[in-house]
Amino acid sequence: MEAVAAQAAGQAAGSLVGPAVEGGIGILHCLKRKYLYVKNMSKNLRNLEREEKYLCDEEADVKTRLERNKLKMEKSRRCETWLNEVERMKDEIETLKSSYSSTHKFLCGIFPFPSLLQLGKQIVKLTAEVVSLRKQIGQIAIMVEKAPVPVIKKHAKKIEEVPSLNKHLKMLQECLRNVGTKRICIWGPPGVGKTTIMENLHDAIGESRQFDFIFWVTVNSEGNIRDIQEVLLKRLDLRVEDHNIDQRADMISEELKDKSYVLFLDEVSTEINLRDIGIHDEHKNGKVVFACIFRNICGQIDEEINVQRLSGKDAQKLFWETVGVQLKDCRDIKPVARLIINECGGMPHMIKLIGSSLANVSNPAIWRDMLSQLRSPSMAPKQELEEVYKSFKLVCDKLPSDKQLCLLYWAIFPVGYELHEDYIIECWRAEQFFAYLRKLGEARDRGQSILDEFVKKSLLEKGRKASHYKMFEHFQRAALRIANHDENSFKILVKEEEKISEEEWEVANRISLIRLCLSTLPKRPQCCRILTLLLQESSLAELPASFFGYMCSLQLLDLHDTKIKLLPSSISSLTNLKALFLNNCCQLMQLPAEVGDLHNLEILDLSHTGICCIPSEIGQLVNLKCLRVSFLANIGEENCFAARSMEIISSNIISRLHSLEELSIVVDPNNRRWNQNVENIVVEVASLEDLTTLCFYFPNVDLLQNFINASKSWNGNSNFRSFSILVGYKQRSSPHMEFDFSGCSAEKHLRFADGEGFPDAVVKILEQACAFELIGHRTAANLSDFGANKFGDVEACIVEDCNEMISIIDGNLTEGVTFQHLKKLHISHLPKLMHIWKGSIQSGSLIMLETLILKRCLGMKTLFSEEIIFQLNQIQYLQVEDCKEMEEIIEAGSAVDSRAFPKLKSFQLINLPKLSSICHNMSLAWPSLETITIKACDELRNFPSTIENASKLRGIQCNQAWWSSLVWSNEHVRDHFQNFCQFI
Repeated sequence: MEAVAAQAAGQAAGSLVGPAVEGGIGILHCLKRKYLYVKNMSKNLRNLEREEKYLCDEEADVKTRLERNKLKMEKSRRCETWLNEVERMKDEIETLKSSYSSTHKFLCGIFPFPSLLQLGKQIVKLTAEVVSLRKQIGQIAIMVEKAPVPVIKKHAKKIEEVPSLNKHLKMLQECLRNVGTKRICIWGPPGVGKTTIMENLHDAIGESRQFDFIFWVTVNSEGNIRDIQEVLLKRLDLRVEDHNIDQRADMISEELKDKSYVLFLDEVSTEINLRDIGIHDEHKNGKVVFACIFRNICGQIDEEINVQRLSGKDAQKLFWETVGVQLKDCRDIKPVARLIINECGGMPHMIKLIGSSLANVSNPAIWRDMLSQLRSPSMAPKQELEEVYKSFKLVCDKLPSDKQLCLLYWAIFPVGYELHEDYIIECWRAEQFFAYLRKLGEARDRGQSILDEFVKKSLLEKGRKASHYKMFEHFQRAALRIANHDENSFKILVKEEEKISEEEWEVANRISLIRLCLSTLPKRPQCCRILTLLLQESSLAELPASFFGYMCSLQLLDLHDTKIKLLPSSISSLTNLKALFLNNCCQLMQLPAEVGDLHNLEILDLSHTGICCIPSEIGQLVNLKCLRVSFLANIGEENCFAARSMEIISSNIISRLHSLEELSIVVDPNNRRWNQNVENIVVEVASLEDLTTLCFYFPNVDLLQNFINASKSWNGNSNFRSFSILVGYKQRSSPHMEFDFSGCSAEKHLRFADGEGFPDAVVKILEQACAFELIGHRTAANLSDFGANKFGDVEACIVEDCNEMISIIDGNLTEGVTFQHLKKLHISHLPKLMHIWKGSIQSGSLIMLETLILKRCLGMKTLFSEEIIFQLNQIQYLQVEDCKEMEEIIEAGSAVDSRAFPKLKSFQLINLPKLSSICHNMSLAWPSLETITIKACDELRNFPSTIENASKLRGIQCNQAWWSSLVWSNEHVRDHFQNFCQFI
């Protein structure tokens, strides 16, 4: 038992001692590790510093790679995190080093062991983390490809201070905000600022961040599709190597189909198929902006901006900013500067070029020399103008020979001279540029086509007056230089001073002395080669008797608006003369008998002279194709002793002019001799077989009917090229009012005055008319009585002083569409008028109406019914004046869409004392409304709520007292619109 007990006791003791020993050993190991943390602290720190060095080297390598590839690549998000971790790690190591430095001096002395142990552990732990972090960089993507940049700024020169350009910028920004506007064309001649405007637009929308991508391509002269694609592919970062154009287009289209973008195409000179690039109409949020010289090369577009030259004010501002404002008040420079600015023609590019060369130049002699160089075609062109000359010559050289002659002929006129289209075409005809065209009408068609082409190519611009054109000043200088160096000896002499040498008379083929103070001319200049002589608008009062003696080659002679009283007998020498202009020679009372010797004459203009009767010798001009003459209210009779006994146009004159195509006889309806002679004249005019243009006053309907019945030309060629036929006469209530027919597609004008009923002759003319005036009709209640289908081609219409007129059109008497091409409608002095359109209106009627003017219609209470509003989507200008009973513009209760009148730009409401409402629908958007005039409409109180949505409104003319009485929904709206107010 004792042995067993002893054995059990031994086992128990062993079970206690073993674990105790093992625990002791574990404790020793633990103490040893802790001791080693402290003992090896310096060694471990050096190891940490070494690993830190490796980590920093790795960091530097990563940053170097990022820098080298920064143009195409950018660091990945994971790399960004890693670099941030490295920075954090370096901060921790620095902190640890600082702690080590502060405790190192105690390692051999007395220092709390727990603190040393903790520091040692941190060093070892941080070292492991550094190693781990360093290894991570090998397992992550350091860089990723950069996303395409939405826009690369052009850093355009700002144009806020140049209103002529800035207005276009604002308009274009509005266009780009319009969802439906996808194709925009900016066009105009070189140097007007198209690129500057587009660069400003590019940068502005780039800053707005409204598009995912904005592309800019300067198109080469060939309009190379592949080059345009290259720009887009590069910006979109699409890889293409062996792809053809079609494959590239598919890639671009696929990439952009869900993106919003704008593609700017600058310097476009040939038509570009956008689908070939990869730009499709199906891209809902894609837009394209073209900049080009010619409008027609852009194809189908939604909006166009025609950039014209700078205004005079803007041109001066830009010039002095370029030159230096300190020179602006220099007495000797200022007048020369004004002329130089004029020579620059409002072209920003030209102004900058010339201005830069004169910047800070205070010597007036240099300024005068610059002006001389700009004006002189004989000198080598100023270097700054060489670019303009080359661009003009490049276009000129590409033209067919007849068009080149037409273009260069413009150089014969003074710089900036505006020419009526008929006149310049007649000049070209007289010079036989269209010798292959037998008919004058054919030449006019050809000339119109050429003028249109020149405008589209920005070689010409439309003048301030209707149907007038002018050439840009610097182009005109270039044309003169080319003409006078021409191998075919165009030889143009344009004088800007009176003095002209004998040698100049001898060598020139074309001489221009327009607007000169001519006191004398040489008695008999030796100028057998001269083809054109222009003396118009000068002070010339007398022509020497033998002046024309050597001018046997002369084809065109223009003496219009001079003070001559007689033509010399030597005019008989002009055997090759084709055109003679004597219009507005008010002191010219008669023609010499020698005028009958001008057997090749085709165009003779005697309008507005003092001539009281046409001499019989005119009947000898068998090749005459155009005759214009006027006889105003008995003017000239006091200077023509036999006038009362003479016929205004002698018998058997007009009937002998077998080649006549165009006849214009303008007379005052009160001219007694016309009324005595007109019946015989009508008979002779009716005998002409080739007549295609007629301007004629028929005192009564019977004479018109006689002409219609007997006219060989009307019945043989019922579709006249143009006519202005006046039937009857009535003194107008508004004698000074002129109605503009210039916008009509053809010059076909009918005026029917003081009539009654609806004569067949008038209706036949009306069927072809583009412009119709009904003045003082005594019985008409509406125009429908003439037959609504007769107005299908009418584009402009005036109805005035018709006392029985109740409505312009009566829908109850009308079947089908009426006035479908009408653009201008002027209604005045109709006391019984109640409606513009009574009854139902056929869809398609009035859909082209742009201008509506209503004056002194005292019975009208409402201007527009609900039905008519739906037709007026093109109306741009509305004027209602002196309608005392007018209460509302749009009929109350009309279901008017908020998008009604989408193109209305301006309306005037004047002296409407009972007008209380424009429209009861306050949600009208007025998207195009720019100007409003409200005068003497004291009852109009809902005006503020009517116009609140007019975002483009920039001008309000009104009475201050009326404006102050208005009630606004809030002060901000009132203050906004008050900025545009001009009190009258």
